[in-house]
Amino acid sequence: MEPVVGVDVAKGSSVVQAFLRRNEPYGKLESIPHEECGFERLGELLAGLQTVTKTDPIVVLEATGHYHRGLAAYLERSGWTYFIVNPLQSKRAKGTQLRKVKTDAADAWHLADMYYRGDVTAHRIWDETYTELQHVTRQHEFVTGMFIQAKLNTRALLDQVFPAYEKVFRDLFSVTSLKVLARCLEGNFENNVEAIREDTGKSHSRRWAEEKAERLGEVLLHWRDQPRSRSQTVTLSGMVSLLLAFSEQLSELEKQMNEIAAALPEVELVKSIPGIGDKLAAAIVAEIGDARQFKDANQLVAFAGLDPGIFSSGKFTATSSRITKRGSKRLRRALYLAVQCGIRGSINAKIRNYYDRKRIEGKPYKVVVIACANKLLHHIFAILSKSQPYST
Repeated sequence: MEPVVGVDVAKGSSVVQAFLRRNEPYGKLESIPHEECGFERLGELLAGLQTVTKTDPIVVLEATGHYHRGLAAYLERSGWTYFIVNPLQSKRAKGTQLRKVKTDAADAWHLADMYYRGDVTAHRIWDETYTELQHVTRQHEFVTGMFIQAKLNTRALLDQVFPAYEKVFRDLFSVTSLKVLARCLEGNFENNVEAIREDTGKSHSRRWAEEKAERLGEVLLHWRDQPRSRSQTVTLSGMVSLLLAFSEQLSELEKQMNEIAAALPEVELVKSIPGIGDKLAAAIVAEIGDARQFKDANQLVAFAGLDPGIFSSGKFTATSSRITKRGSKRLRRALYLAVQCGIRGSINAKIRNYYDRKRIEGKPYKVVVIACANKLLHHIFAILSKSQPYST
């Protein structure tokens, strides 16, 4: 048997235990920091093990959030063979032991033992472009969530401070509307109207700007004489500035997303499906990665956590089954949104027909949407595997 090094990864450091063969440790248990000196020490340990055994050692580590990525990048650069174990598989394998022990030393030992038992398979290979797209799409989702909450808070304040402002713009939270509102809250009403004419005229027609400025002047004429809380006005002004900052940040993230997505042909293939736009396509491809790592569509469905959990024991078989939800929740969310966009207005005829058929059978709405997401993921796997766009 080849030598193996089990690595229990944690935040900022990892515990390492090397083995000459099964249950025969090499050297003592060591803790290495996730710094250059720690990685060099791991390289020295692997080189020493290689010299003693005359065989290239294998490194086994568990996927631990994002903490293992620096270590995996070092092993990739150095040319060492390594396997990344799914935490669910590791936990299930540890459950077969009689003793309940949870220590860093025991985990490092257990990871190496998994390899010797043959429980470790090749891990998912991520191209750096997929990783970059994943970071950007997740950041965009995070900022969008804060942006939506800030909109709700701003709307509540606006109803108390300046309710008449809603009559000026149809899209209350457009960049132009927010800039105009910020000027209004400054308090210099006469100069504001003229400034608004100049500001809106840059991105809109002069006639449109004149109409908005005239309507705003009428609203301001009544609003400036009404009593209002200064603290609420200051708070609203701060929220408007925050919304403008969020809008600018989202625009920058979308620009980065488009640049990265341009280097991945899979994004254009997914966009060929009716109901899936730029953002959803980028999110789906970022979470799936290289589709060639999945043998069939069922593996991809299981990775997304959309496969049903089946419970059957003896003569008992459960009548209802829920999806496992063990995979990427962001991928499930993107697929859920894609299905809703596809069935709205029958944009995606195939998914819409499948949705109608299941609804006629009496299935609840959410159950049918999840079933449609499962079917849509099969379509995505097919077009990615064949490198052909979606055909209606």
